[in-house]
Amino acid sequence: MARGSLEVTYEQPDTKRLPDLLTPGAALLFDLQRRGTLAKLGERLRIRRQGGYSGLDVWLVLLLFFSTGAGRGIRKFWEVVRPHVSQLAALCGRRLLATPASVSRALDAVELDLLRAESLWLLADVPEIEPVLKHPAVQTYDARGGGWHVFDLDPTVTTLRQRALPVDDDLPEPRRRSKDTGAPGHSGRKRGDIQFRRVTVQHSGSGLWVHAHLSAGNGEGVVDFERALDTIVTLGTRLEHPRGRTLVRMDGEYGNIPWFTACRERGLPFVTRLNRPKLYNDVEVLARLRSAIWYRVPDSGVEPRRAAADLGELLVHAGKQTRRPDGGQYEPVRIRVVASIFQKTGDAKRGRTIDGWQVELFAVDLPADAWPAADAVATYFGRTAEENRFAQEDRELGLDRILSYHLPGQELASLVGLSLWNLRLVGGFALDTPPPVRPTQAQRTPQVDERVPRQWPRDPVIRDILNELDWAAVLVRLPGWTWDKSSGMVRCPEGRELALTTVRSAGRVNGATDAVFRRPTGGCEDCASRPDCLQSDRALASKHIQLAIPTEIADRLRQRLRSTRGTGAPTPARIEPISLPPGPLAVAEALFLPAAARQLFAALFLGATLRVEVTPGTPEPPRPRLVASDVAERQRRRKTWAQNVARYAAPTDTDVRVEVAGTAAFRRMLGETEQLASARSRVSR
Repeated sequence: MARGSLEVTYEQPDTKRLPDLLTPGAALLFDLQRRGTLAKLGERLRIRRQGGYSGLDVWLVLLLFFSTGAGRGIRKFWEVVRPHVSQLAALCGRRLLATPASVSRALDAVELDLLRAESLWLLADVPEIEPVLKHPAVQTYDARGGGWHVFDLDPTVTTLRQRALPVDDDLPEPRRRSKDTGAPGHSGRKRGDIQFRRVTVQHSGSGLWVHAHLSAGNGEGVVDFERALDTIVTLGTRLEHPRGRTLVRMDGEYGNIPWFTACRERGLPFVTRLNRPKLYNDVEVLARLRSAIWYRVPDSGVEPRRAAADLGELLVHAGKQTRRPDGGQYEPVRIRVVASIFQKTGDAKRGRTIDGWQVELFAVDLPADAWPAADAVATYFGRTAEENRFAQEDRELGLDRILSYHLPGQELASLVGLSLWNLRLVGGFALDTPPPVRPTQAQRTPQVDERVPRQWPRDPVIRDILNELDWAAVLVRLPGWTWDKSSGMVRCPEGRELALTTVRSAGRVNGATDAVFRRPTGGCEDCASRPDCLQSDRALASKHIQLAIPTEIADRLRQRLRSTRGTGAPTPARIEPISLPPGPLAVAEALFLPAAARQLFAALFLGATLRVEVTPGTPEPPRPRLVASDVAERQRRRKTWAQNVARYAAPTDTDVRVEVAGTAAFRRMLGETEQLASARSRVSR
């Protein structure tokens, strides 16, 4: 049996080497310090405090925390950080890092006005996102070849469960830490006693977050919405991109006048669901559905396979109780209405099931020639990709974790996490920047959907009225005849359907009125029972029957039939048809891969190490404890923002030596020049 030898040597751990868990965050902070970004953060991120750490120090710790992943709390994170506090602080030009307790106290002092003035700067300027947003690969191109920036505006809810809080004379006065964190509200599928709402805006093509703010409970309604839109306007101005080609895709809760008006007042096109349930029974809408040409919606080949059509432009009025935040009234808004349909049995989760098809109506504030109906619907459903990014955010950052029960402090933590997302994405983009070439658009080849039957849909209002009848009594003299509740049709013994066509004007003396049901022309010629059923010899004769129904129901049916056939009182047309011909090109979605960019950046740290050696600078000589340095100190005057940041700045003569081991791309990120890399290569040879 072969024998081997084993030699073991023992050494003390290398305390100057940072743990692998901290390497990505430390490298990011060192890079930001080298580029001067941290100095700007110290100037702009302001937390008003009498003492303690500044906004910069809080941001540094939170970025390190989020960079270690979502699998641990901040206390467990600090166990890893504590042995390397001086090294990590020195990389950022600081003397100390704030402890979790210090971070918590600082977050309790965050003020919304100071924070929100810098929110866009934190998400856009710190990661330097503009080169990504200006790249052709992150834009969507319409049927006329115009490039669009598409933004997804979608709120998310974080819920908190409240434990039982006993009250007794022997117990201290009860106090809930979460009292100021949230409020009761509609939480959807999530369970909780109170909640706060995060309104986020993500640039769809690039996957970059450009806005986030928190509100207690259900939020502040249109005020929250306008705050998010203002960020889009500001960013579009910086990009020098036409506002008329900046699309806002919105959740269905924004399908009413206040949200339409907010977008229109800012000149931002939008697409969302139209929240007007009564339109699904509207005579004119049903007529438009029957006369529409339905085109297949571009999809990935999975169910449901949708079709879409333009219905026209509709003047939408605000409800009587709907008011602006200042109490003023909303003016009517003319909106382009697009319908989407797919085959469906049973009730619809959204929209309405009409005659075997689920119908959904969308408010599409886009030019019809640039965005044909089918492409507009496909673009709306493209917003579902944001749900995947919410899931990725949970896995990578864990932003649902409560880091502060002071809601503005929690908002700051959320902004730091989203800023880290953007830093990673921009870093991956810089490692392998795509060629600045816009995609080639194919010619538009619309496909008419042949599945939609002629004269679809049948009137759902007539069906619902007929369903009120006692059909067992109505058909008692016609054995074998049945009533189909779902289709609203009478069926003969051979299973052939007869639809209501006429309601007699004169009622019977017994309180009943005759209603006529008939087959379509030519609908009975191949029936084996025809000789015994029909008295006519005409080849295309159709079967009809006359049934007695209560006069009260008959009157309602007659009135509905008159309105559907245009024989009632004349009414002005409410839906104006759209006549713009569609553009010649197929709409091209953005092809940039945000997740691949973040993964490419994460791969930068595989096998990478940082070794940091700090030689502290000369400490200031001790001062007399009982004598102030100046009158301002004796009077305990407030310190300037710069003085607050300088409190924990490292001495100017602090010496920091960083040894970097990793790939060439990792070394370049931390400042290695081509000359140094060339010299290293010559030495190694």
